[in-house]
Amino acid sequence: MCAYAFKLHPFKSQGEVNSAEICQSLGSRAKSTVVLRMVLPSRSSYSFDDSISGGHDTTGLSYRSMCQVTGDSNKILLNARTESLASESGASWLKWVKTTALSDGFVRSLTSFPAGAEAVASGNFAAIFIPCISEVENRSQQYNISLSVELGRPGGDSTRSELIKLAKNAANFAHGKAGCDMPLELPNR
Repeated sequence: MCAYAFKLHPFKSQGEVNSAEICQSLGSRAKSTVVLRMVLPSRSSYSFDDSISGGHDTTGLSYRSMCQVTGDSNKILLNARTESLASESGASWLKWVKTTALSDGFVRSLTSFPAGAEAVASGNFAAIFIPCISEVENRSQQYNISLSVELGRPGGDSTRSELIKLAKNAANFAHGKAGCDMPLELPNR
């Protein structure tokens, strides 16, 4: 009645980021829940869509995962993707990973952070290039994993640090799930 009298919009209930629903590909659900509660915008509901395929076999590495988080309007709130790549330089990977972003503006101000062979982040985007399968193990070229996590909205310094935590968490999961034989370098996990 009071909302009607003052011509206020009815209150919407705040959705809860439920750890049981969080994408497996984001790694530890407990750690991911804390980060997602900090970086996702307020919505009345959240939906998590996760797909994981492939892994390491005798022919090489074919690993891929995709996690999309949407809100009540089905607008992408967070996008996380992981895929295996044949060995390439860090500079070549960085040029390529920038093209995968939802928005060019989100990757203009990337700065490095310590993880994997190469790692960069902004307030909207974090990516890690992880050595995975060695030439010796694979009996051909080395394979790496490219992982990126991206917010669907503008972020800042606080979201940058949280996206880095989420990317490291997802990298830990991908490294194990893909069956990598090279050591994982993720300082201060």
